[in-house]
Amino acid sequence: MGTRRNCWSCGHDNDRAETCNWCGVWLTELSPGPVPPPVRSLLPLARRWGINDDGYRADAVAQADTKTLDALVAAVDAIDDTALYDWLAGPEADSGHPSAEYLAVTALIMAADQARLRLK
Repeated sequence: MGTRRNCWSCGHDNDRAETCNWCGVWLTELSPGPVPPPVRSLLPLARRWGINDDGYRADAVAQADTKTLDALVAAVDAIDDTALYDWLAGPEADSGHPSAEYLAVTALIMAADQARLRLK
């Protein structure tokens, strides 16, 4: 597997290269290269909230306070929908090997949707 490292979020030791075995956050930096410019501001949030595992993501949203969830939803809502969804529905959606950035932003959108539900 990859290099062992401690997770920046939960502190557990990991042997996976990209995401934490314990909480699902991204351990690697996400590159702006494959991301459309209007969407790049979401990358720091995607590193934290773009958790690919549904259970880990739901747990993270459930444990977050209202202020954090409000900020998450506001950040996603501030992005131009056309730029975001044209990219998410574009060629990478059909790729057998989407980029880490694509996966993280996709999961971030799901986290924001879960946050909206929790805030209601």
